Amino acid sequence: MTTQEVINLNKAVIDSWNSHDTEKFLSLCDKNIVWKDTASPEPFRGLEGAKQFFEMWDNGFPDFKLTLRNTIANETSIACELEFSGTNTGPLTMPGQQQIPATNRKVSANKGSYFARFSNGKVTEVSSYPDLAGMMAQLGLMQEQHA
Repeated sequence: MTTQEVINLNKAVIDSWNSHDTEKFLSLCDKNIVWKDTASPEPFRGLEGAKQFFEMWDNGFPDFKLTLRNTIANETSIACELEFSGTNTGPLTMPGQQQIPATNRKVSANKGSYFARFSNGKVTEVSSYPDLAGMMAQLGLMQEQHA
């Protein structure tokens, strides 16, 4: 893939998330995708795992929006900084943890980052690093610490 193709594919992934289109998102993923997220003790594997990860966020924040802030890309990979916003109107089911009932609070400008690898026009691997503490503080589920 060219660097531009990687950038375009990444944009299509972000667009599928922002339009809450699970099927479109899955069509952009390799059948053996591995998604590692700091909130999960185990990676999400394959299309079923990617679907589970997507739906976890979509159920908790049905109006979420991702905004890319910075990207660095080459022919096989991309590194992105993003902002997440949305209203927590559904339950949050974090992997390996209890379900957290909806708080009906908004999260705005919550920062995060991810690294993704691509091959043959598909996403093959993602490592994501959401700011869970910042999100939980905005949801009123923990107190923000100031140094």
